Amino acid sequence: MILKNFNGTNSIYKLSFDQQCSSNYTAEGFNVLFVDDTEVNISPDNTVFLVDEKEKKYLQNLGEGACLEISQIGKIACAFGITNDNTLYITDKCNSNCIMCPMAEPARKYGHNTPIPVIKELIRYMPCNMEHITITGGEPFIIKEHLFEILKELKFGRKANTYLLLSNGRIFANHEYCKLFAESVPEDFLVGIPLHGPNETIHDTISQSPGSFLQTTNGITNLLNSKSTSIEIRIVINKINVPYMIEIAKYIVDKFKGIESVKFMGMEMLGNAIVNSEKVWIPYSEAFTKIKPAIDFLIENLIDVEIYNFPLCFVDSTYWHICAHSITAHKIKYADACLQCKEKKSCGGMFTGTDKYLSDSVKPIK
Repeated sequence: MILKNFNGTNSIYKLSFDQQCSSNYTAEGFNVLFVDDTEVNISPDNTVFLVDEKEKKYLQNLGEGACLEISQIGKIACAFGITNDNTLYITDKCNSNCIMCPMAEPARKYGHNTPIPVIKELIRYMPCNMEHITITGGEPFIIKEHLFEILKELKFGRKANTYLLLSNGRIFANHEYCKLFAESVPEDFLVGIPLHGPNETIHDTISQSPGSFLQTTNGITNLLNSKSTSIEIRIVINKINVPYMIEIAKYIVDKFKGIESVKFMGMEMLGNAIVNSEKVWIPYSEAFTKIKPAIDFLIENLIDVEIYNFPLCFVDSTYWHICAHSITAHKIKYADACLQCKEKKSCGGMFTGTDKYLSDSVKPIK
């Protein structure tokens, strides 16, 4: 979203729709955007700009007390609201180089880190008791111990009711990091960690990082033993690991007692995934056939399972109840044929980028 007429001089703001709340925020030292119909008053700049109905509705949906980071041209870089799909983005960089990652290799090697002072200022501006925050990258632990500082500020500021941290899990092979994590982590915290294969050969081929299977599996074990967080395992389905789905499921049941859930995920075909498409792409109908036995096995062993990023027409109807609306709104794409589908409103669609691989095989449900 771009606020076309934005004329503020700062980058981070508190959002308000109530005059008294706005005054209170200003007194507490916050930069404030006070929305009064189609006028937005900026404090302490004491300037005004106009918003159109689309911009106004976007701000209203964020709600009272929301936090916004806005560029000089009015582009909203990130927003944190009570019910918003809140994402705290730490870095582009990663210490793995997954063959099907939707980010390109140069971004993971040389990409942007959100400056630590900016992250801390965003946290200060965030409203308390937001429904949820996802902490992600890249690999968030690229910033090392600074991540513990961030977790503590979220924790003691009571910023959210639930959290999800997306990590490759390798850092948790370090017992000292597990200890520091346990001391820092807020309540109701979930860590999502990818497992690419049932053994070192498959996993490390996909991560393109020798030794990562051992680090990831040791990290999961250490986290489970610490009892500091819930853990979900994420399996990104691709041509390399799809023959081993049942073996991965059996490995999880055998090795990781106490896993919260397992997510089977369709690929987002961007970045490395595009470059390596001949090595990793598998049609979704074929992928679903391959994951069904693994799904059934995990459910039989009382592990919660969800399917991410799969349009319903590629999934047997008896599994629709575990298909999540998992794609961020601005990344969702539907094929033209989807207009004829009676289940379109129930379907999570497909990734922009992946749509060109799927559109011709979409089969509207009638």
